[in-house]
Amino acid sequence: MAAAAPAPGTYLLSTSIHYKSNASDAVLPNGIDKRIEAEAYAELVRGFWVPDAKFLDGQILMGFRVSALKQDVLAEVETNAGLLEFQDDIKGIGDLSIIPLSVYWQLGDLYINLYEAVSIPTANFDKSRLANISLNRWVFDTVLAMTYLDKSTGIEISATPGIIYNTENTKTKYHSGIEFHMDAMVNWHVSSSLSIGMHGSVYKQLTKDTGEGATLGSFKGRSYSIGPAIVWHKNIESRKYLLSAKWLHEFDAENKIFGDLTVFTLGIKF
Repeated sequence: MAAAAPAPGTYLLSTSIHYKSNASDAVLPNGIDKRIEAEAYAELVRGFWVPDAKFLDGQILMGFRVSALKQDVLAEVETNAGLLEFQDDIKGIGDLSIIPLSVYWQLGDLYINLYEAVSIPTANFDKSRLANISLNRWVFDTVLAMTYLDKSTGIEISATPGIIYNTENTKTKYHSGIEFHMDAMVNWHVSSSLSIGMHGSVYKQLTKDTGEGATLGSFKGRSYSIGPAIVWHKNIESRKYLLSAKWLHEFDAENKIFGDLTVFTLGIKF
C-alpha cells in the first residue's frame, strides 16, 4: 500500500524500467527544436532505513536511490537542406536521489505518508549531446501519499500527489517550471500476499519554463497514463520479499515525451 508504514528494519529494492517514447517537439541541450524518439533502460537501486522511532507521532523512514541508465535518442531536424537525422546513446550512473525524511500516520483505515525527495546532480552532463544521464539540476519533490483500505472487500484506493520544484540547469540556462504529479492506484487484495489492480498517473506543469535556453517559450507539459499492475509479497523465515510489475501507457501528452513504461521491482527486508 502506497501510504502504509513499513515495519522497522532495513529494505533494499531493485527496479528495472524500460521506457520507449517520442515527442513532436523538444528542447534539447543544444537548443535546437527536434522531433524525438527515445528508448531508455534503467536499473534503480533503493535503500530504506526504518528506525523504531517516531516524529510527530508518526513512523519515520530515510532512504536513497542510485541508478544505472542506458539511453538511445534519435532526432530529426527540418532544415533548408532537408530532413537531417542525429543519433546519440549513453550509459552510466545517474543522479543520486535521497529521502532525508518520510513520516507515516494511520487513522483507522486511512494511511498518510508525507515525504521530501531530493535529486542531486551528481552525474556528468554534456550540453552538446542529445542523450544525457543527468538532469544537471537540483529537484525537490514534496509528496503527500494517501491510502484507504476497505478490509471487508480488500479494495485499496491510493493517491500520491506531489509538487516538484526545479533549479536552473546552469549549463543550458534552462529553468523548468514547477510541476504537479500524481500516481493513483486501485488494487484488489486477492489474498494476504497478492494484489492486482489498475494504476495511473497525472502530470501537469504549473508554471512556464524560463531562462535563455527556453527557446520554445513557456512549453508547459502535460500527460496521463494508465495500465495494469500486480504485487506479491511474502514472509520467508526472517525476511520479507516483494515482487511487483506494472505497465503504463501514456496518452494526451503535450510538450512532453510520451510512450509506454514497463516496471519490475524486487524488494527484500533484512
